[in-house]
Formats: sequence, C-alpha cells, structure tokens
Amino acid sequence: MATAARPDYVVSGILAAGVHLVLLVFLIVGVSWNRKPPPPVAVELWRDAPPVAPPKPAAVSPPKPVEPPPPPPEPKPAPPPEPKPVPPPQPKPVVPPKPEPKPAPVPKAADIALQEKREKEKKQREEKAAEAAKQKEEERKRLEEQKQRAEDQKRAEEQRKREDEARRKEEEAQRKETEKRNREVLERQMKAAEEQRQAKEAAEAERRAAAQAAARAQKQIDEYTARIRDAIRDKVTLPPGIDGNPQAEFEVKLLKNGTVAAVRLTRPSGAPAYDRAVERAIELAQPLPIPDDMEIFQQMRDLKLLFRPRD
Repeated sequence: MATAARPDYVVSGILAAGVHLVLLVFLIVGVSWNRKPPPPVAVELWRDAPPVAPPKPAAVSPPKPVEPPPPPPEPKPAPPPEPKPVPPPQPKPVVPPKPEPKPAPVPKAADIALQEKREKEKKQREEKAAEAAKQKEEERKRLEEQKQRAEDQKRAEEQRKREDEARRKEEEAQRKETEKRNREVLERQMKAAEEQRQAKEAAEAERRAAAQAAARAQKQIDEYTARIRDAIRDKVTLPPGIDGNPQAEFEVKLLKNGTVAAVRLTRPSGAPAYDRAVERAIELAQPLPIPDDMEIFQQMRDLKLLFRPRD
C-alpha cells in the first residue's frame, strides 16, 4: 500500500525500537549493579550436648569494712559519627521522543457502506434477538397460562368430584331414608291389612257362628213352633160345612211355663166357626211345649200361627 512507501513512518519505527532497546539495557545494568551476595552463615553440629559442670559452692569470705565510694570517673568524649556511604550516581533515564500523531485515515465510500451494512445487520440481529426474546416471553407466559388453566381445571375437576361424591352420599342417604320410610309404611299397611283380615275373619267367623247359632235357634224355634201348631191342631174340632181350605192367622203370647198369656186373631179365615174352633183348641192345648233354652224362648214367646183345616 502507499503507507509502506512513506519515509516518516520508517524513521518513527526505528526511533521507537532504539528507545525501547536503550531502556531495556538500562534496566538490566541497574538490577545487576544493586545485587549483593548474602553474608555466609556458620552452623555447628553436635552429636550430643556438651557436659555441664556442676556449680561450685562459693567461698564465704569475712565481711570487709565499708569504704567510701570512689569519685565518679570523668566522662569520656563521644566518638565521632561514622561517615555514611555515598551511593553511586544513578544514570538518568532516557526519555524517548514522543511519536508524532498519525493522521486520521479518510473513510472511503466502500468502508462507509460496509459500516452501514454492519450496523444495519447488527440492528437486524438486535431486532431479531428482541423479537425472539419477546416470542420466548410470550411462549413462557402462554405455557404459564396453559399450566394455570390446567391446574384450575384440575382443581375444578377435583371440586366437582368432591361435590358429586357428597351429592351421591346425600342421595344415597335420602334413598335409604326413603326406603326405610317406605318399608315402615308398607309394614304398617301390611300390619293394618293383616289386622283387618284377622278382624274380617273374626267377624266372618262370628257371623258364621251367629248364623249357625241363629240357624240352630231358628231350627229349634221352627221345631217348637211346629210342635205347638200340632198340639193345637189336635185339639181343633172342625165345624161342618167348611168349604175349601181357608187360612186363619193367630198371634199367641206364651209364658215360661207354656201357658198362653194372650190370643189374638190377626187375619180371619172367612169361616167364623173355624176361627172360633181354632181359638178354643189353643186354650185346650195348654201348656204348650216350649224349649228349655230361655234365649230361644225369648225369640218365640210371641208366635204367629197359621191354621188351615185341610193341612
């Protein structure tokens, strides 16, 4: 290039290299001149410790008479101070000349375009990095929201399960309570129906027993009524000149001993002579046959008797 052919750059480089070389030599000489070898050190080695003689007892001397103290000695003059070593002269450091400032290179159009291109690419990279960071932050937020929604859904599902379980237990308890009430109602109904059936059967049994007793009583009444009618008919003397078979009805009131308390013609036969003959036969047939059972007698003490001459 054109910069390598200029002589001022070559001279500056040579001067700088010479200054650095002089400074390096000065540093080496200064360090070597100030270096002193350390003093030697003597060491004695002993295999065993030397024997130590026991101290001798000091001889006791008689006390000396006290003498007056001698006069103080005269003070000696102070020794002169030793001269300090004069340090060797230090060489002055060589100050290298300041290099001349290089002229700023003139930017070229291609360099400007390259710099603009690099700045544009850098800006694009920064924008892409910011967009990627934004997308990454949005993705992180989206994942957090998705995770939060999943957790909320899970909690809601667990809450729903707990509510369903509580509702199921409540419905089960209500169902059991309803079944219990229904069983109790059914048992009461069955018990009432059984009581009604038993009462009906008892009433039916009583009715049948009463009917049977009534039938037996009516049979006895019919038997004694027939015997009373036969006893009276045997005493009837038929008058002459009765045409046909007329019927006369009498009401007879009986006493316990079979005697007749009263006789009344309730329906005449149309033949007065026959009616009087029957009434006279009732009087003659006393005492009439009556049952020993007073209950039956009470039912037949007022009798309605029918009489026909041709029977």
